[in-house]
Amino acid sequence: MNTNAAIPFNPADYFTYVLDQEIRNAGMPGGYCGLALSLADTPDLTQLQQRLDLLVDMFPKASARIQPQGKRFAWLPTGERIFLERHRCNQHKDQAEETQRLLLAIFNRPESLPLTLHWIENHVGGTLLINWLHPLLDARGAKIVLDFLATDHPERFQESASLIETKLAQWSFWKKLLLLFKAKRHNHEANRLDSCLPTATETGPQTLQLKVQRFDREQSRQIAKLAQQYTGLAGRTLYYLGCFMRAMEQVGPPAAKAGYCIPYAFNLRRQNAPTPVFGNHVGCLFARATREHVKDRKGLFAHLLAEHTQVVRDQLDLAYLPLMWLGQWLQPAQYAKLLRKQHSGGELSSLWFSDLGELSWAKSGFLGVAVTDLTMMCWMTLPPGLALLVGQLEGQLTLSYSYLSPAVDEAWLAAVIACMEAELLDTADA
Repeated sequence: MNTNAAIPFNPADYFTYVLDQEIRNAGMPGGYCGLALSLADTPDLTQLQQRLDLLVDMFPKASARIQPQGKRFAWLPTGERIFLERHRCNQHKDQAEETQRLLLAIFNRPESLPLTLHWIENHVGGTLLINWLHPLLDARGAKIVLDFLATDHPERFQESASLIETKLAQWSFWKKLLLLFKAKRHNHEANRLDSCLPTATETGPQTLQLKVQRFDREQSRQIAKLAQQYTGLAGRTLYYLGCFMRAMEQVGPPAAKAGYCIPYAFNLRRQNAPTPVFGNHVGCLFARATREHVKDRKGLFAHLLAEHTQVVRDQLDLAYLPLMWLGQWLQPAQYAKLLRKQHSGGELSSLWFSDLGELSWAKSGFLGVAVTDLTMMCWMTLPPGLALLVGQLEGQLTLSYSYLSPAVDEAWLAAVIACMEAELLDTADA
C-alpha cells in the first residue's frame, strides 16, 4: 500500500466539505465536530499516545491534508504525528464549568490538523475530546476511532471501500438516473416551504456556545416508549425532530415563516461494524411540517411518520446518493447554493440535526476506565446557527445544543430547551 497516495473524496465527503467551506467563508474555523467522554479516572495517557501513533501508521488519512485533484478533491497523507494535547482545569473553580470552558476554548480555536485528541484533567478523572473535520469522517467513524484507541486488538480495524460508492456501483445507469430525478423532485418540494429560523440577525463575529440536556435512565426509557408509540419502527429520530419543532413553535421562532424543515442523516454502516473507519457514509432526508401541522402534537407525528413511510416507499432514502455523486462536479459555491437555498432565497434548514444513537463502553470502559457522560458539538452554517446532536450512553439520553453567539439568543434557546423537555416527556399542556 502506498501510504503517500492521494485518497479521493467520496460523494458524502464532498457534501460535508462544501458546508465546511460555507462555515469558513463566514469567518468560523470550519466544519469541525467534537465528541467528549467524561471518564471516572485518568487513563494511561502514554498508551493513548502510542495508539495515536499507530492510528496514523495504519490509517494515513488521519493526519492528511485536503488538496484539489482537477475538479474534485482528495486527502494527501502527510505522516504528521497527532499529539495528545493535555489541559488542566483550574483546581479552585467548579470543575464542570471549567471543563465546558476548556471544551469551548479548544473548539473555537482555528485548527490545522483534520483530527486532534485532548485530555482535560479535573479533580477526579477528566474529559477526553476527539475533535475532527467532518469531511474526514462521520460521527459513527469517530466512535470507531475511539474504539481503535482503546482496543487490545487494533489489527481488527481495517479500512474498506466507501459504502456509498459500493452502493452506486451496484446500480445500473438507468436506476441511478431514476433515483436522481426522484431526489431532485423531493428537493424541489423541500425548498417550497419557507423555513422558520432560530436567528433574526446574523451579522458580526460569532463564537460557538453549548447547552447540554441530560435525562436519567427512567426518563430515557419513558422517551423511548413515547417515541415507539408515536413514530413506531421509523425510530426515535422523527420523535426528536417533532418535539423540537413544537418547542420552537411554542417559544416563537425569531424568523417566523411558513413551516419547519430539518435535514437529518441516515447511516449506511452496519451496526457496531469496525469498518470503514474514515470517510462519510451517510445519506440525507428531510423532516418538514407547516406551522399548522406543528400545533397539533398527535397530528404532527402522524404527518412526519406518513412522510417518512412515503420516502422509504419511493426509495428516497437512497435517491440522494446519485445526487451527491453528481454534486462532486460542481464548484463548492454552486453546490452550497443548491444545498442551502430555498426558492425564496431563504435558508433551507431550520436546524442542523444528527442522531448518533447508542454509544457504549460498558464492557471494559475506555482503556479500562468507566465512561460516565458524553457531550457532542459541531460547527454549522449561519443561518441557522443552531445544531442539535443526540446520543445515548448506557441507556441515558443526552441532547447537546451547539449554537452561535450572538446570532442565537441564549434566553430564547433556554426557553426552547425547557419546552423540549416537556415535549419529549409528554408533560406539556395540550
